Amino acid sequence: MSTTRSSLPEPMYATLGHELPRGPDWVFEPKYDGMRVIADVTTRQVRLVTRNGKDKSTQFPEVVLALRELARRARRSLVLDGEIVARAPRRRRAATPVTSAGSEFQQLQGRMHLKDPDEIVRLAVEAPTTLVVFDMLRDGRTTMLTSPWTARRARLDALFAQAGDPDDATLRLSDATARGAAMLTRARRAGWEGIIAKRTDARYLPGARADSWLKLKLLYRAEFVVGGFTEPRNSRQHIGALLLGAYDKHGDFVYVGHTGGGFTREGLAAMHERLAKLERRTAPFVVAPRTNEQAHWVAPKVVVEVKFAEWTKERLLRQPIFLGVRDDKAARDVTIEGVSLQRWGTGEMTNDAA
Repeated sequence: MSTTRSSLPEPMYATLGHELPRGPDWVFEPKYDGMRVIADVTTRQVRLVTRNGKDKSTQFPEVVLALRELARRARRSLVLDGEIVARAPRRRRAATPVTSAGSEFQQLQGRMHLKDPDEIVRLAVEAPTTLVVFDMLRDGRTTMLTSPWTARRARLDALFAQAGDPDDATLRLSDATARGAAMLTRARRAGWEGIIAKRTDARYLPGARADSWLKLKLLYRAEFVVGGFTEPRNSRQHIGALLLGAYDKHGDFVYVGHTGGGFTREGLAAMHERLAKLERRTAPFVVAPRTNEQAHWVAPKVVVEVKFAEWTKERLLRQPIFLGVRDDKAARDVTIEGVSLQRWGTGEMTNDAA
């Protein structure tokens, strides 16, 4: 376990669901499109710890400030689970909760890896973020992990009613409703990635992927590992395409496709600089792919998120588009088995990789 995480619980994860659960024992939340963090909060110190144990508090000073103020008003320490999402600068004082509909992950990309203090301060103003809080793991000295979702949510509601600032959009409670069909309709109209269904009696299970939380996807998005890149064509610079892979159940690194779309000119330059430091002579893939342009092989350490049209029966990506680098997930955790997808809402299974 990471020393950064130390005594903090690991996040609980949702299992991929294939239909909207029915009955009074379920609530529904948007699937927010950002960076998952466990927030360890006191009036003097805040840690924003990602899934792989990295503290991102330096990169998001506006979130740190808002959380410290929340703890000051509440007069107690807190451990919260939530998602840092991007928002438009003009909405930074808006009272309306920010949902996944308006929080493209690419907007967050420019904030996640910053180290220059001046750039961090500048982008905190020009590209502000919101921490959407959807769970409470500790309230003062009270551990909430064994309490049902309803009790944890009631504590969150009371916390924000007592100590929240309705005029500051830096902290927001997640939307939650028992009307699953209505949230699904809202998600489809707004172009969200999906929704999360949670049992109202569910305990918080650190590090577990439980069926008491279901992830219902409307769009295909997944993480893959870069195993190489190709030379650019014509007027394109730096990189032609990324060569993507994932680990199978035997631990072999398997090629799944390539993507050259979704980059800005600056993004291509930054990716080339990152990958050039990882170049190696041999392909990391168990079977090296054939490429039209010269391939440069790299150590499989960089995790990227892509959106795509289909995950085929041959376990290859169709029409993948680059979205951003994910440094909150370890490369070895990116598995073929983890890309089991259903075209949810139509009943058409494209592949069952499990």
